[in-house]
Amino acid sequence: MSLHATVTCPSCGSADCRKSKWQSEGERQVQTGKRPYRCRACTHRFHAPEHKRPRWRDRASFMVPALLMGAAIAAVIVVGARTGDETPAQNLPGVPIPIDPYTLRAAKEGDAAAQLRIAKTLLLDSASDRAQSLEAVRWLRAAADSQHPGAMVELGKLYRSGFGVLQDYDQAARWIRTAAARGNAEGMLELGRLYRDGIGFPRDPVRAYVWFNRAAAALNIDAVRDRDEIARSLDADELKQAQAQSSREESGEAEAEAVRVKEGNG
Repeated sequence: MSLHATVTCPSCGSADCRKSKWQSEGERQVQTGKRPYRCRACTHRFHAPEHKRPRWRDRASFMVPALLMGAAIAAVIVVGARTGDETPAQNLPGVPIPIDPYTLRAAKEGDAAAQLRIAKTLLLDSASDRAQSLEAVRWLRAAADSQHPGAMVELGKLYRSGFGVLQDYDQAARWIRTAAARGNAEGMLELGRLYRDGIGFPRDPVRAYVWFNRAAAALNIDAVRDRDEIARSLDADELKQAQAQSSREESGEAEAEAVRVKEGNG
């Protein structure tokens, strides 16, 4: 049973999640209004809003104002509907969740960021709806094919978990590695996890450390914990090798980026 019924894992969709400890004060400050959770099903650590259920003695104190506010909001919605100033949300064929019409229009015109937003919206509530899950995957593939690193990571995570698609470690490795190579911090984190767990690649703690280290340098807070954990499994020589390799690869990427910028300006 999950710690809180409203918390579900964004990676595998499981509701079997527990609260996780803050890794640092910096993480707490960055994640304002949220707290860390860890999925017991796939071990993914993520941040989500913490909803505290009020005690029964406190409910009466805000029940009447809440009802009045709800009535006011309903009145505004009715008036807005009558004036016709707002464009209603649209439903995708066979999918019950309404999508913002402007986002849907942009997605249909090939906007990869809009395609990713639609996919994430559908995946939030797709655990019991196969058609919705398939539609989410379709939009993710479109965005990934358009070279959107965030979509590549999400698609790779789906292939790893086998949620909404047939589990395929080769596809997971392909998409996540491509996102990491493009400098996506979450892609680097997930690639490190693939090397750590031996999924899609031979298990390689040194390579896992390298990618965790680079993800942490790119300000992914989860990578700090994963890097420090894998470091404890390395001996002194392996750790020295992993840190030197991290530096070489980071410098190589920086030089390659400088060349691309120079060629673009030329």
